[in-house]
Amino acid sequence: MGKLECAVELVKRGYKFVADDVVNIVKRSGNNLIGSSLEITKNLIEVKGIGIIDIKDIFGIGNILDKTNIELVIKFEEWKYVKEYDRLGIDETYTEILKVRVPEVRIPVGPSRNLAVLVETASLNQRLKNKGHFTARDLNDRLLKEINK
Repeated sequence: MGKLECAVELVKRGYKFVADDVVNIVKRSGNNLIGSSLEITKNLIEVKGIGIIDIKDIFGIGNILDKTNIELVIKFEEWKYVKEYDRLGIDETYTEILKVRVPEVRIPVGPSRNLAVLVETASLNQRLKNKGHFTARDLNDRLLKEINK
């Protein structure tokens, strides 16, 4: 699907790497979820065709984090031309982790899609939602007001 290439691209852009496939998740007070890597695979990522690389050794210690809050789940799925995809993003979906609801975004993956840009955009959009700015709902409200005129 390209998730590892996406992760490497995001690290190159200055985002921080925490863990590859296996993530330790603990629930803290206030329903905060904290993710960290297993000690045995800390800073390591497998890139198909290249092998296991150490993010810290290649990109520097400034590109890794020991742990971080989990505020969004992004799932990649194979693009299916017959499937209808959410185009507006009004309806929110969630994944439950340790009895905590975490917002979830599903990104269809197909040829020539830049996953790093899509993941970055989804993450920034979620930050805005967390601050109360929900662009899709704002647009919907403006359209309804215009229709009701």
